[in-house]
Amino acid sequence: MSEVTLPNCLSIETINKISTQRNEPSWLIEKRVQALEIFDTLSLPESKYTRIKGFNPEILNPHAQGNPDKVLFDINKLDIFIVQANLSTKYRISSKYADKVIVLPLSDALKKYEDLISEKIFTKFKYDSNKFTALHLALLNAGVFIYVPGNVELDKPIYIVNEVQSENAGIFSHNLILVGRNSHATIIEENHCCLGNEYAVVTNVSEIFGGEGSNVNFIHINNLASGIYNYVERIFIPEKDAKINFIGNWLGGKLTIAKHEALLEKPGAELRDVQITFGNDNQHFDLTSHAQHISPYTKSNAVMRGVLKDKARAVFYGLVDIEKDAHDSDSFLSEHAMLLNPGARANAIPSLQIKNANVRAGHGATVGQIDEEQIFYLMSRGLSESEARKTIVEGFLLPAFDEIRIDFVRERIQEMIHQKWNT
Repeated sequence: MSEVTLPNCLSIETINKISTQRNEPSWLIEKRVQALEIFDTLSLPESKYTRIKGFNPEILNPHAQGNPDKVLFDINKLDIFIVQANLSTKYRISSKYADKVIVLPLSDALKKYEDLISEKIFTKFKYDSNKFTALHLALLNAGVFIYVPGNVELDKPIYIVNEVQSENAGIFSHNLILVGRNSHATIIEENHCCLGNEYAVVTNVSEIFGGEGSNVNFIHINNLASGIYNYVERIFIPEKDAKINFIGNWLGGKLTIAKHEALLEKPGAELRDVQITFGNDNQHFDLTSHAQHISPYTKSNAVMRGVLKDKARAVFYGLVDIEKDAHDSDSFLSEHAMLLNPGARANAIPSLQIKNANVRAGHGATVGQIDEEQIFYLMSRGLSESEARKTIVEGFLLPAFDEIRIDFVRERIQEMIHQKWNT
């Protein structure tokens, strides 16, 4: 494909164009300008294990429209969904759920629920953390607002489909999710695209608030194409006795940096963070799960499992902070990676900072090659070498797959992994 030259998108003119098209309030425009002003002073989120090459934000197109009727997903079977194809949206709530949930593009929701949104949005998101976070806020051009009132139990999931449909697209998507007291909701978010190895940048930030006694299940599938840089932040804020269960599947993209942060500020708050990755070719995954236990009787459990082949690499950071007043907290980290050939690499880095002795906290971490003795045993039972390797990998990922209770979602993820296995 021939090279496309675009004007530098890092300008006040770009911000004004986006804000005018979205008819945004002045307080949001001010935040955008502040983020742009500090962009050049910030660093990329690199480490000794992650180096970012080829990231060129100046040539991105943050105005790219798409066609939500052409996404690579059958949305007709869904009761509650919102599709974002580049910046073009389509959404529907069946009549059965019309009075139980609000699902809107963030830009539309700002016009109808500005007071509610302004009270919560960006309160926990630190846009001055690095270049990606500043770029995300400065060029914010997509995202979803979900509001589930109190005492509502949704028996169908809310599906968010994000598809990148053009080269050099810059998609900066911010989700604000509010689940009311004693409510139960499942949200499934899928990122994919119809590109090959063309360059694009996608940022996904979600602020997820779970009201007292609520239960929020969030499933994410990343199946982006091989030329895409994906930066992700998710901030989980469960209230008293609330539970947030996250399951993430990292399969696509050239470079994925994902940071999860749980703020367990009220007694009984709980997070379970399960992340699965399958990397091949030269993919790089840099994944962080950070639980902050601030109040007593809080609980967190992080499970990170990765399978890597070819020259793929994964870095798992598991962080647990238990503050001095968070007595009777319970936390565990589990980080395990399986390498299918010598060129693949992984690093598992657990960290515990405990300031109260009256807690339970632990971790387990392993990185190793696939077990040749297991392969030999399965081959002796009639399997080919390829079948034996696939069986071992499926068994390694099975504990994480078992967390996915929606059959068609689990089957979809397994199909994606099988496709990657055969490439």
